[in-house]
Amino acid sequence: MIKHVVFDFDGTIVDSRYLAVELLNQLAEKYRFRKLKEKEFEHFRSLSIMERCKAIHVPVYMIPIILTELRRKYQESTSHLTVFMGVKELIRGLKEKGFELSIISSNSIDNINKFLRKNNIDVFDSIYSSSNYFGKDKALNAFLRKHKLNGKDVVYIGDECRDIVACKKNNVKIISVSWGYDSIELLAKENPDFIVKNPRELFKLITLKI
Repeated sequence: MIKHVVFDFDGTIVDSRYLAVELLNQLAEKYRFRKLKEKEFEHFRSLSIMERCKAIHVPVYMIPIILTELRRKYQESTSHLTVFMGVKELIRGLKEKGFELSIISSNSIDNINKFLRKNNIDVFDSIYSSSNYFGKDKALNAFLRKHKLNGKDVVYIGDECRDIVACKKNNVKIISVSWGYDSIELLAKENPDFIVKNPRELFKLITLKI
C-alpha cells in the first residue's frame, strides 16, 4: 500500500518550462549555439536530451557547462515562478488524506522552501536536494535509505524520462505527468507505471487505485 508520495519539483509542481527556454536562449548568445524559438517548444519536448542538444547545436563536451550555468541562473529566478494549475489542490488533498509527502530535486532546499511558503503549500514532510542532474537514481536510492522506506510503499511523481529510469532502478512505482518538460509520447517510450494528463486524474489514481 502506498504511504509516501515523492514529487519532482521543476516541471511537475512548478511551471518552469518557458523560463528554462528563456535562460537557454540567454546562454545561446554567450556560447554561440542556436536559440530555441517559442513555436519549436512542443516539438522540443518530444526529443531526448541528446537530440535536443543536437537540434540547437550544443556539442557534447559543452553539456555539463551549459547545465551548470542554466541551473545557477534558474535558481536565481525560482521565486518568480508559479504552480501548475490544479497542483496546489492535489498537494493539499493528498496531505488531508494522510499521505506523507516529499520532494526530490536538483533545486536548492532554500529555494524550494521559499517557493512552497509563498504559494501556501509548505506541507511537505521532507525535501531532498541532489546536484547531480544525471544521477537521479542515486538521489532516490539515498532518499529511500535515509527515510528507511521500502520501494513498494512509495510512488514517485515526475515529468521526465530520467525520473522513470531512476524509479525502475529502485523498484519504485512512477506516475508520469504530461504537463512538464517531456512530452507524453516520449514518456510512453520509457514505459512508466502510469501516465496522467491532469492533477485531478493523478489524485484519483493515488487515492483510489494504487
